[in-house]
Amino acid sequence: MSYKYLMLYFCLLMILGIVLQRLWIELFSRFKWGETPKSYGPKRHVVLKAGIPTMGGVIFIALSLIALAFVSNDKSSIIDKFILWWLPFGGAAVGLTDDVIKIVRRSSEGLTSRQKLLGQFMVVLPWAWIAAKEVPFYLISDSSSFHFILTFVILCFFAVGLYNALNITDGLDGLASGASAISLMVLLFALEIEPCRLSLVVGLACVLSFLWYNFHPARVFMGDVGAHFIAGLLMGNVAMSGDLLLIFPISFIFGVEIVSVILQVISFKCFKKRIFKMSPLHHHFELCGWPEEHIVVRFWLIHLMGISLLGALCTWKVI
Repeated sequence: MSYKYLMLYFCLLMILGIVLQRLWIELFSRFKWGETPKSYGPKRHVVLKAGIPTMGGVIFIALSLIALAFVSNDKSSIIDKFILWWLPFGGAAVGLTDDVIKIVRRSSEGLTSRQKLLGQFMVVLPWAWIAAKEVPFYLISDSSSFHFILTFVILCFFAVGLYNALNITDGLDGLASGASAISLMVLLFALEIEPCRLSLVVGLACVLSFLWYNFHPARVFMGDVGAHFIAGLLMGNVAMSGDLLLIFPISFIFGVEIVSVILQVISFKCFKKRIFKMSPLHHHFELCGWPEEHIVVRFWLIHLMGISLLGALCTWKVI
């Protein structure tokens, strides 16, 4: 598909996404379904973010299905479609289950950590097996059993890690959606693989139409369903590229956020001391007194710089 038609698709999907997100917000507002902030998060969130409509990621699923249904000249194979779309839709199913439980219970707790991790692995394992078998990865080109198993394990680790990293990042208005848009745009210009371009344009339309209502002060949150969908889409495109090193640049800020959580937990359990005032890292700066919109824009810029730096170090031609 030419760039002319891709841009046309993007514009149409953006407009449709903005309309559908508006209808979604009105639906949730009418039935008083909304976010229940975690009690152990920043106190200001309990007041400012309670009751805001959530699960905006459901519209990501709808837009993607509409786009795929109306693409008549998509010549990608079944394997390509599986590698690109299994993780977004499968992960979204896990996230949707978690979100629905929260809405029904009117609680900040949905699936337990073990249940969510089990669901993620149930999605990731068949995908990683097919991807490791079908994609000739740049760094692991040997066809021996050992290298197949190594590729399989690495793909599982990265996919599950990205699911959780992006979900953790989704804690401030526009942070995860804006950073995801940056990653998707970079991949769109960096990858020249035909099936990837359509999925990246669809993903961009999803997150930017969502960001229309998600910038501060947010009128809707993406929920676990949205975070899992976007993480799966990013990981699917990394796998299709055949270059596993791509995961480091495009997930830079998500990696920083999840590493901050890991360091905080290790420090507290081992030394009874906290490195940050609160984790993940964006909450630390909130408690330092930074305005929310300042944190978000600065994290976007850090993400863009991280992509450029790691892209150069990984000898990945970004431009």
